Amino acid sequence: MNMDIVYLMWTSPFDNKQFKIGKLYKENDKFYFEYIKENVKMAKMSGFSELIAFPDLDKKYECETLFASFSARLPDKRRNDIKEILDTWKMEQYDEFELLKRSGAKVNTDTFEFVA
Repeated sequence: MNMDIVYLMWTSPFDNKQFKIGKLYKENDKFYFEYIKENVKMAKMSGFSELIAFPDLDKKYECETLFASFSARLPDKRRNDIKEILDTWKMEQYDEFELLKRSGAKVNTDTFEFVA
């Protein structure tokens, strides 16, 4: 069994507290996401609410490909400057999950990021 894991962090816009609210992992060529319930309970006190794509705190979500809501945070592999982006993260080839892990997939429009 080969599992590759990264954690989803959320920062409260109200008090800047950070919470490790979920784990995304790849196991046997499938992707899984599940919440870390104890941390979500604490995050809710700082304003967190479940992600639209993952509304059930008790469910382990499964997908054959990287979940669209996470892959949308990454640069498109067809970009003209993708080679430079991969070089920045010391990658030889485009791999969504590896890029997500290395870059954190942080965007300016929300308070989420991934950490390995």
